[in-house]
Amino acid sequence: MAHLWSLSQVCEWLEEAGLGHAKDTFIENEVDGLTLTKMTERMSERMFPKIKDQVQFMAAVDKLKLEDSHDTEVRKETPVTPVSSDVILPPFLKSALSSQDPQLKSPGKNKLKNALIQALFDNLSQKTMYPSHNDYVLTLRSTLIRFPFLREKYGSGYDALLESLKNKFKKERKPLINLEEVSKMKEKYSVRHSGRKRGCEIEEVCLQKRSCEQISLDSAEDLRSILQHIEILQQEHHKARPNFDIIQQRLNRTKTYRQHYIQNHTTAEVLEEFPCLMRPNLLLGEMKRIHQIDIDKAILTKMGELAPKLIEKAPKGALKDICLQTLQLCEDEQEKKAQMVNAAIVLLPSVFKENASFLFVNDQEPISPTPTIVVTGSNPLSSTEVAVKMDGCNMILDDGSIDISLALAVFFCLFHVYDVQYPKPLRKTMAFLEAFVFEMKSAVPLTVQKLVSSLH
Repeated sequence: MAHLWSLSQVCEWLEEAGLGHAKDTFIENEVDGLTLTKMTERMSERMFPKIKDQVQFMAAVDKLKLEDSHDTEVRKETPVTPVSSDVILPPFLKSALSSQDPQLKSPGKNKLKNALIQALFDNLSQKTMYPSHNDYVLTLRSTLIRFPFLREKYGSGYDALLESLKNKFKKERKPLINLEEVSKMKEKYSVRHSGRKRGCEIEEVCLQKRSCEQISLDSAEDLRSILQHIEILQQEHHKARPNFDIIQQRLNRTKTYRQHYIQNHTTAEVLEEFPCLMRPNLLLGEMKRIHQIDIDKAILTKMGELAPKLIEKAPKGALKDICLQTLQLCEDEQEKKAQMVNAAIVLLPSVFKENASFLFVNDQEPISPTPTIVVTGSNPLSSTEVAVKMDGCNMILDDGSIDISLALAVFFCLFHVYDVQYPKPLRKTMAFLEAFVFEMKSAVPLTVQKLVSSLH
């Protein structure tokens, strides 16, 4: 069946249909059989610039669908009605899913797993008692998007759930011989006079269900296309030499969905779904998209201008002594200039008499779940291992090129990309960075204004 074709089989079909010149475009967009059979005229316009090719392609797709005899029969008997991908969950199950109850991942049957299958069944059965493969997949994938920890380590990530859900439908369909849809399918495919007889009256039960969170999608995208973009993003991220043009393109096409996902999921879940956000250049790109600011460039230029006076303003202490000693050991002017920026960064909280541990820590775990720079060794300026953590997660890939200034750029971006509130013990430091380094329009405390005036 066409909807089960692989990408290579789709390319072979294109050759047979006289459209082989479009193979590269289909390969780039990861068009498999399932995607092919769901393509619309609007989608074909993106794949084929010429109207003649668009007409030829849509005609070939229509012919392909007609040749799928099984699907044709099912469509004749049971018109397909779009099924909502948002599953309504009872409160106790939603609570268990939110807390990632281990029972939901256990191999055997239990109350929570049964409740999850029942909720999925209730969602699909509202429209049909004979869901298509696409209906099953759309429902299960949207559930995994909301609760990624349910994803299985093998196969498609939902094979066991799919089997349980299909078995649930088979079990529930057996006694419903008087339901019109089931009756038609049973008359067509079952053996006459087999099975158990039931009474003709079926009690109808209606449940009032609360509305659930709607998944926000980008313009001209649907859930299936969003999932395809995410899959390509994950594939590119794990390549030894990822194509950043492709990554940026897919990020642009999922920005609304991604923002919604970030707001409704844990940090670990976001990194699992969008691992490319661990790459500093892409995270900086997200910040530039949100606030039109080149954070890394602003740090190097603005902090470079203010660094000498900020270091001078910093109170005496062990950290300042370490910074001054490191600056004295710099062999050339370029290295000294870069290290002065790093020194100004780590000393900045002390200038405002704030707790520097909310900005960076040495050889220990962060004291707060908010973004924190973590350095190895007692001297942050000479450390060869610099990381940024948030909510117990490493937020950047360490390729050995991360220094304090780039770590600060990542640190600041995380607050805005992940919509995290600034820590109160670092309020003045963050206000200074916002107003006088990144030139963002924001309220500035009087003490910060006075300090900046003294620097000039």
